[in-house]
Amino acid sequence: MKRATVLVMAFGCLAQMASAQTPQAQAPKVDTPESLAHIKKAKDAGGAMWAKEENFLCEDPTARNTPKAPDPGPVKLFDNLYAIPGTYGPGNAVVYLIQTSQGLMMIDSGRAEDVDTIVLPGMKTLGLDPMNIKLIILPHGHGDHIAGSPWFQEHVPGVRVYMTAADWDFILKPGRGGGPAPATLPKHDRDIVEGQPIVLGDESITPVNIPAHTPGSIALIFPVKDGGRNHVVGYFGGGFFASGNAELDRQFVQSIKHFKEATGKMHADIELMPHPVMDNFGQRLAAFRARKPGDPNPFIVGEVNFGKFLDVMAECTEASLARK
Repeated sequence: MKRATVLVMAFGCLAQMASAQTPQAQAPKVDTPESLAHIKKAKDAGGAMWAKEENFLCEDPTARNTPKAPDPGPVKLFDNLYAIPGTYGPGNAVVYLIQTSQGLMMIDSGRAEDVDTIVLPGMKTLGLDPMNIKLIILPHGHGDHIAGSPWFQEHVPGVRVYMTAADWDFILKPGRGGGPAPATLPKHDRDIVEGQPIVLGDESITPVNIPAHTPGSIALIFPVKDGGRNHVVGYFGGGFFASGNAELDRQFVQSIKHFKEATGKMHADIELMPHPVMDNFGQRLAAFRARKPGDPNPFIVGEVNFGKFLDVMAECTEASLARK
């Protein structure tokens, strides 16, 4: 077993810290019997499907330096769900768009510099009108997720921007972590509250609190259709990380368990993330584009495998705690 480092891992910003108080990543630490036991559980849970995730989260000391992926181009993943990846990586997130009967919902707004170069051209390629965006959901308050939203607030009449109250406060704090604050912050609009679905037309998104990466990180659960058949997306919008802060790590494990319980009740069978650098997104996207009529959608992983994805995250966080 190789030595492992205390990694900062993020769905929502792999290279970013969870809070202003989070210490910098520490020197590599040798595994203990307890951490090795958690790594074994992660390997057993992940199997072949999530082997890359297990290595990335549990073992790879260079994961924070994962390079950006080449831009695969915008894509329609499901009947009503689109992705604009751009050159996604640890410091920039994939933008998702949901088509509803009353307009578009956007999940993540990307970086400010990507609006004109990636997001708007991607929407044009997909045949989507940015003026039809009715609401934007910001899963947490780091710059690569929120910095694009002021453009839409300025240019799209009536657009509503949603974030948790905790992260509306978080983005105003100096030295808050997650890199420098954007030059322009979104204007405080709507608060996301767990237990209150975010609804537009025929689409309803269930928010789930997952604090740790930021105080108000959220995950989302929402239905999509594939060839007219119903499926459910589980989107973990905070970070999956070993922060160097044991208290946050313990909170994070509880957030994962909370999300797993919620997604189990709602039968989530599709795994998506803001920073898909370790869930075989590129390979799945290539298979998706090459599939023939009748072939399965590679983004549908099934309920059991979705749960195992979260188990790997939890066990790798426990391994990090055991190294401290």
